[in-house]
Amino acid sequence: MLPLDDRFAARFAENAARFQGARNHFVFHAGMGHVPTDVAPDVRSRSYTIEAHVEIDNAGVEGVLIAHGDATSGYSLYIRDGHLVHDLNIGGGHEILRSDRKVPAGARRLGVRVERLVRETPPAKGARTGFSAYTLLIDGEPAGSLQTQLAFNNFISWSGLDIGRDRSSPVSHYQAPFEFTGRLLRVTVAMHDDQKLDGDGVGNAEMARQ
Repeated sequence: MLPLDDRFAARFAENAARFQGARNHFVFHAGMGHVPTDVAPDVRSRSYTIEAHVEIDNAGVEGVLIAHGDATSGYSLYIRDGHLVHDLNIGGGHEILRSDRKVPAGARRLGVRVERLVRETPPAKGARTGFSAYTLLIDGEPAGSLQTQLAFNNFISWSGLDIGRDRSSPVSHYQAPFEFTGRLLRVTVAMHDDQKLDGDGVGNAEMARQ
C-alpha cells in the first residue's frame, strides 16, 4: 500500500493515457456485439479518423455505420437520405455535419477525420479547451467540413459502442436502432498520438461515474 499516491489530476491523466497502452488502431466487423466504453477507442481530446468500408447497391441505403454513446452524449456516423452524416453530441447539444454530395452506389469508404487544433494562446480560465476540425470523407476525398469548440475533452459516454446500428437511446435524430441496410464490411478507427487530457476534468468525470 505504500507509498500512497495522493495526486488527483496527474494520476487520472496518467491512468487514462496508459489504459489502452500504445494501441492506436481498431478494426470492428459487421455483426459484432456491443462494445463497452472502457474498451472502445478513446477519442477524447485527440485527432482521429473513422472509416467504414461498405457496399451500396441502391439509392435507398441508410443507417448507422458506427455509434458510441446515447442521447445524452456520444457520436454517430450514418447515412440518411443518401448523404453521409456525422453527429457530435455533447450533453444533448448536436453539431451535425452532412456531406455536400450524395454517396454513390458501389464499394465505398465512408468516414470522418477529426483534427485537434492547437491554440496559439492558452484559453482563458473557465473557457472551453476543445477546438476541432471535422471533415467527412467519401473514398478518401473531403465531402464537407466544420470547425467547432465542442469536443470530447474528458468524457464520451457511459454507454458503449455499436457497429452497423445504434442499440441504445439514439445518439442522433433517428429512431434506434437505425440499422444499416447496405453491406457493411468493417469499420476502422485510427487515433493520433496527440492526446492531451485534462486530469482534473477526467478525474471529476470518473468520480461522477462512481
